[in-house]
Amino acid sequence: MKSTETETATNQVAQAIATHGRPLWAAHIPYQTRQQVPTSEIGRMLATAHRSPDSVTRADLYADLKDWCANNVYAEVTVPMLATVSGLSKPSVRKFIDDHGDMFKQVEKRSWEVRDPKSDRALAKK
Repeated sequence: MKSTETETATNQVAQAIATHGRPLWAAHIPYQTRQQVPTSEIGRMLATAHRSPDSVTRADLYADLKDWCANNVYAEVTVPMLATVSGLSKPSVRKFIDDHGDMFKQVEKRSWEVRDPKSDRALAKK
């Protein structure tokens, strides 16, 4: 009987995660139901879950921009281009570039080359 309750709770949690995304799924499932599902199972479901559009924060946008830069090393970029890619405002992108000087190398007055800071440091040590 316990396994049936656990399976039912797991199905409810999975459906809420699929419908509402993270982190809003928790608001739609009672605490007792969430407690019946193993934490490792919830973690596995959340790893593949989409992010709720209402819950995207500035930190998420910065993290997405860092990921984009990591995947587009040596690309020549401009502030408007990064603003479009990231969803951040142009002043926020300029501050991001200033704060992460090791990720960007200025090639012209208003364009930068995306760099990989780890490989740059490794080359500098040699």
